[in-house]
Amino acid sequence: MALVKIPKSAKKPAAPASSTPAGIRIRMYNVGFGDCFLLQFSADDGPKRIVIDCGSLKNKHYKIQEISNQLIDDVKDADGVPRVDILVMSHRHADHISGFTNPRWSEVEVAEVWMPWIESPTDPEAKKLWKKQKARAKALQFAVANQLSLGLSLDPLLADVALAALSNEDCLNVLHGGFKKKVKPKFYPEGEKTVEKIDCESLPGVDVFVLGPPRGRDALNRDHPPANQILLDGFNIDIEGNREKVRPFSEDWVDETAYWPDFDPGSVEEAASQKRLYEAIAAELDAELNNTSLILIFRIGDEYLLFPGDAQWGPWERVLADEEALNLLGKVSFVKIGHHASHNATPATLLRDVAGKDNKHGGKIRAMISMTPYSRWRGIPHPALIAELKSRNDLFVVSDEPLLVDGVTQHGDYWLEFGWD
Repeated sequence: MALVKIPKSAKKPAAPASSTPAGIRIRMYNVGFGDCFLLQFSADDGPKRIVIDCGSLKNKHYKIQEISNQLIDDVKDADGVPRVDILVMSHRHADHISGFTNPRWSEVEVAEVWMPWIESPTDPEAKKLWKKQKARAKALQFAVANQLSLGLSLDPLLADVALAALSNEDCLNVLHGGFKKKVKPKFYPEGEKTVEKIDCESLPGVDVFVLGPPRGRDALNRDHPPANQILLDGFNIDIEGNREKVRPFSEDWVDETAYWPDFDPGSVEEAASQKRLYEAIAAELDAELNNTSLILIFRIGDEYLLFPGDAQWGPWERVLADEEALNLLGKVSFVKIGHHASHNATPATLLRDVAGKDNKHGGKIRAMISMTPYSRWRGIPHPALIAELKSRNDLFVVSDEPLLVDGVTQHGDYWLEFGWD
């Protein structure tokens, strides 16, 4: 994998922007292991509200229905009706959309629903992609359920990965039309450009830029970043997803006496290879779904706010090679850290060389990490990512470890919020 080169023109100072509207607030709900954000700001015709995801895999304090109840109450107008200007589904993983099973979403007036282009029911390429992914997910699910013909026990987590690609239809049904007024979702990006600007009548005076997901399958399939893009030199992980035959035992462990006459080293090696194969398939399937994430930048006055979903390396490789995208990323003052601060969703180049370098805050950014410790993913949050944020002297908060830093308010165990005066 080639190194990412930043064009010289991307390092030019940002042009002056208009003044920032008062009252920008970014609220991160403590859903546990998942995502749920509410972006609010003032406008001439009243408050504007953008909801980005609502889901959880593991709760910390409250179940996702309780969190979604709080969110719905938080977006009520004076007449008691909950209203959202833009509702964004970054991608279809359960930890981002499971909260939409709450029947109270039928009370909410939503002006626009945004989804990745891959969710479009009329896009031929989207149909092909989902057909392929569902077939792979069903094969993986079958393998786990039957424990393979060799009697090898697979990690139940692989079944969860398969289920994530096959289920969530009830949540998707709500997003496609289960709100108080019928809303036809919009699917982005509409074209092939790396940066696409959205014309949004619901957000007058606000610029919205879409940087992903890409439409090329190659980018969607690229999950792990190259070693130079992982925020830790020598990070010990099989980033290639190799499927070659695995020898679980060295030659020193071969039993030359054939004490166990039925022992077949070849079968053991084959079983290990099959296990590695299905683990690789699960990782690729999970990454493909993550790579379908909407990557959005909202420009509200002087502030550029980045919400990248769970996008992994494929989309980021494309973004970091694009001059217009780099110019936008250089202006960001807020970053929602992707994929719960895993090692594979925040490229080193993004934090070390690009994010916020031309913003109005002297290169400092504010960041939010939505996660809670989960035994199935022990490396989250990735320690080197946290260390990088600290070395930058950025203000950041983790949803289940509320540290009161400048500009942050807290509402019990429900949410943390950054505010701009």
